[in-house]
Amino acid sequence: MKILVILVGLLATIYVADLLVQRTKSIVLQIFVANDDQNTFEAKKIEAELADVFSIGNHERIIVDDSLYVVFDSSDPYVESSLAKIYAYMAAKELDVLIAPLAVVQHYTQGLPMLDYPTLLKDEPELLQHLQPYLIRTTSADGQKNEYLLDLTQSRYSSSDAMYMAIPSSAPHLHAITNLLKYVFPL
Repeated sequence: MKILVILVGLLATIYVADLLVQRTKSIVLQIFVANDDQNTFEAKKIEAELADVFSIGNHERIIVDDSLYVVFDSSDPYVESSLAKIYAYMAAKELDVLIAPLAVVQHYTQGLPMLDYPTLLKDEPELLQHLQPYLIRTTSADGQKNEYLLDLTQSRYSSSDAMYMAIPSSAPHLHAITNLLKYVFPL
């Protein structure tokens, strides 16, 4: 019994220490993936790939949260907390990218201000032209119709389930998002 208590205490100490270390690192990019039934966007794998692409330092990190699941009109506490977490991170201006099926990204696009791809990529005309066939016009929260969604079916992370990318207008790391797009859709 003593060994079990010591082991649990050691694991708890390691977990808390890791949390404290992670809090000292600055976030380079934060991505939320919802409803990834095929696990195309494996968080740890993508974090590692992007860490190499971005050449992040020891005091930086990329966060990919692939545990969210959104089903509208559901009373499941996990689904409700996923829905609320996405809203909260957008409102706190901490979320860079949302990836989800069309109905989910359209829900957020129609409910919160989003950044359209032509505005994001105004200094990257070649990349914008490269992405043009995959951009989708939709209506935003303020009634504007623009290219707020990016179809990922022809991207590095394609799957048989169509997934789309949306960018909150409050995204804090716009340069990192541009680099992410160059990686996801190589020129």
